Amino acid sequence: MGDAMVGAWDANASNQEAQEAATDGLPTPQAKWLRQSEISLEVSLLSGRSCRLSMACNATVMDVLRKSREALNVDVSRLYWLQQPLQRSHKLCDVGLGLSSDEAQLTAVAADVQIVSSLEALGTGDAWPLSCCNEALDGSFLAIRTDGQVLAWGGLACSESFRKELTDFCEIRATVGAFAVLRPDGSLCTWGKAGYGADRSKVKTLLEADVCAIYATSKAFAALKHDGSVVTWGGPRFENFGGDSSRVQEQLLEVKEIKATHSAFAALKADGSVVCWGNSCEGGDCSRVAEQLKDVRQLCAAQRAFCALRADGSTVSWGVVTEGGGSYMVQDQLHSVVELSASSSAFSALRADGAVVSWGVLGGRCEATGVVKVVGNDCAFAGLRQNGSVVTWGDAKGGGDSIAISAELVDIKEIRPFFQCFVALRKDHSAILWGRGKPPQIFRDVVSVAVTKFGVAALNCDGSVQGYDDESEWRGVSFDTVEDQLRDQVLDLHVTAGAFAAVKLNGQVITWGGHWYGGDNRSVMDMLDPEGTEDQQVWNQLL
Repeated sequence: MGDAMVGAWDANASNQEAQEAATDGLPTPQAKWLRQSEISLEVSLLSGRSCRLSMACNATVMDVLRKSREALNVDVSRLYWLQQPLQRSHKLCDVGLGLSSDEAQLTAVAADVQIVSSLEALGTGDAWPLSCCNEALDGSFLAIRTDGQVLAWGGLACSESFRKELTDFCEIRATVGAFAVLRPDGSLCTWGKAGYGADRSKVKTLLEADVCAIYATSKAFAALKHDGSVVTWGGPRFENFGGDSSRVQEQLLEVKEIKATHSAFAALKADGSVVCWGNSCEGGDCSRVAEQLKDVRQLCAAQRAFCALRADGSTVSWGVVTEGGGSYMVQDQLHSVVELSASSSAFSALRADGAVVSWGVLGGRCEATGVVKVVGNDCAFAGLRQNGSVVTWGDAKGGGDSIAISAELVDIKEIRPFFQCFVALRKDHSAILWGRGKPPQIFRDVVSVAVTKFGVAALNCDGSVQGYDDESEWRGVSFDTVEDQLRDQVLDLHVTAGAFAAVKLNGQVITWGGHWYGGDNRSVMDMLDPEGTEDQQVWNQLL
């Protein structure tokens, strides 16, 4: 996950207050209806140059990037708001912009390179990919240079022939064995293992234009086109991981959004109905609840089950019954629901009164009230309460028990899930890590903390990185080997399941961790030749 610029703290403080005032303490799902139809933005480089933009609420971050590039005459690669990076494919309204009529302050970074990991490309906010990637034996990083060329290393490094195809992108998605890249012209490029979605030959002509979004199960892709139709491919022979949608193809019209389990897709249509395909046991068959899937406004996916939130606040679930596909035991409590969340094998429903209802394997029970946001990892949930405290439930060793650090879990602004742990970021720039069956840890003066199966790293407010390796029997690059290169000017930290990548202001990329997880980038080092940006001197002055 990306992290913030030190120079953005003061500029964003008033915007945070404005957002809190606009929502008036309402849970996030309720507050999002208060947005403006037009959003005023001020986009500023660290050098001080800025531009003012007026964007539609449903515009994407990519739209803002393009407008910013034209106005500033700089190849802006990343935008930050409230100390967080904005993902290119997200709509402005969906990330919270527009909650206040005040002008939003965005920080633009013109770094020489942007990084995307296979975990980030598969995860897209769901919990089950954390488990899926952790069980995989490799992982990869992609580096996007300012000239648009995309480089890859790790377990899914692409060949020279594919590198020539990879010029500029709007969106990147991954299965556990392949990548799919959406270009600005609406065409797609794929590479990796054929049975995991890299082979798109049967639908290649349908993917040459007009694609607007990509989705993935563990082994197959689905492309949503501008006309609301869907194209699918991938998966091993004789197994349907969602790559074969022929059974429901005639129904895949006017699709708005798609969600994925480990091996099935569910499409939300404009009329509020839902269409499913893929592994029938893991959510690909919703015939049992088809009559109830009307007026749906949100879909949520666990590893082997789906849950739908209807406009009246009720829910409908299907898939593996014991892993969230059956909510019979708590059905009478599932009313006035405003948002759904998932772990790998359970769901949690946040109600309008701040109560939380959970079901599934290791779903546990949340006794607290006043919850405004819930996140799930592989086996537990964490809820952020209105007063800034945190409540947890589920598997105790995986983060479901936070009693020992409850005194530290105050003034929390965000909770981030990792495989079997959580990281809570406090407003005073400290962070608390708990779970993994290990003692909790507290980090001071940090922007963020990232965790892999082999170690922990924290990006400090001064641009340096602190970290350690906590597994002795693995082959890779240790943190000690690269520590001297991480003492200043680090912008971002990214992770696969077993490696880290740190992006520095001059475009240099420092990696460590397991070789097959992307911890060694020597194969592309010569092509990651940093040349610095106009923000380089300003960064030094800020520090």
